[in-house]
Amino acid sequence: MRKILSYDSVLVRLFNTVTNIMLVNILWILCSIPIVTMGAATTAAYYVFYHNITGEDEAVIKPFFKAFKQSYRQATLLWLPLLLIGVVLVLDVMFLLANYMNTFHVLWIATAVIGLLYLIVISHCFAIMGRFDAPIKLLIRNCLLIFLLNFIRSFAILLLTVTLPLVLIFMPQLVTDTLPLWLILMFGLSIYLNARMFLISFDKSAVKTDGMITEENGYDSI
Repeated sequence: MRKILSYDSVLVRLFNTVTNIMLVNILWILCSIPIVTMGAATTAAYYVFYHNITGEDEAVIKPFFKAFKQSYRQATLLWLPLLLIGVVLVLDVMFLLANYMNTFHVLWIATAVIGLLYLIVISHCFAIMGRFDAPIKLLIRNCLLIFLLNFIRSFAILLLTVTLPLVLIFMPQLVTDTLPLWLILMFGLSIYLNARMFLISFDKSAVKTDGMITEENGYDSI
């Protein structure tokens, strides 16, 4: 019994991980409520999980707000244009569905290509920002580079990232029926699973490109 409840036991580590995921989930929701702060909240969530997973830091609340505060400017400068582009893409798809549902139009191809690039960037940029300190131009370039170098893993990350918003939009009744899970677990779990895959991608991509990304972000001076 003592062995099961020891600090290094699987049960205790699992309990700590689930607790951290729930804490991050709550913090992420609270810090994303203004919408314009969602980029910084996502960056902070990734920052916490990276340090939890690697054993660099097991704390949650203090590191989250530290990363949120120090990444706020850059994350918001990136998030707001992405938010606007996302709205434009949705309106574009609605227009195409209303006018070219059963016919081919070149806008379908253009929208699909731009939409794919958009999803790659939005599913990768804040994850990279949570681990590395780099200018926005380099972050966007690395989004595409990591996606190409780790296609299967990155595609899984992309799908996991877009699944929750799609469920929120198209399955509101399911969300209502499972609301407690969304409030305490779902968003944090999604970011946590992505963080584990991203850490593998970062290692492999850095080896393949001889130090592709700039120095690790300790959020001491951004």
